[in-house]
Amino acid sequence: MTSTPAQVEVSRFMNTYKLDSDKPFHIETVEKILKQVLIEALENLTYDPDECPKQAKWATNMIKTRIKEEEYDRYKLVVIVTIGEKRYHDMCSVVRFLWDVERDKYALFVHDNMYVFGAALCFGVYYE
Repeated sequence: MTSTPAQVEVSRFMNTYKLDSDKPFHIETVEKILKQVLIEALENLTYDPDECPKQAKWATNMIKTRIKEEEYDRYKLVVIVTIGEKRYHDMCSVVRFLWDVERDKYALFVHDNMYVFGAALCFGVYYE
């Protein structure tokens, strides 16, 4: 016997109206992950315009994977890793979000060696 569309029961979900996470974004834990991965990524790395983007991509994926293992509830992750050559110059980077100061968090770690610098940034943006 086949069912008609009127006979199919549809699941309905109610809004939770929760404004806080059960497991909130923990800045200190994320900073430790950023530090471990970035130090590993920059270890014995010299500047090569072909190799540095690959290393930055590897570091970004590793950071995302390790932070997702923490299972932060109701957070979207944005991870940015920048690797550049040390040549006695400054760098300015700007990131803009619609930011909730009570719930959204971020972690940053900067490291360098003799040849390159690296900056790892992770945003935990709360969503309902």
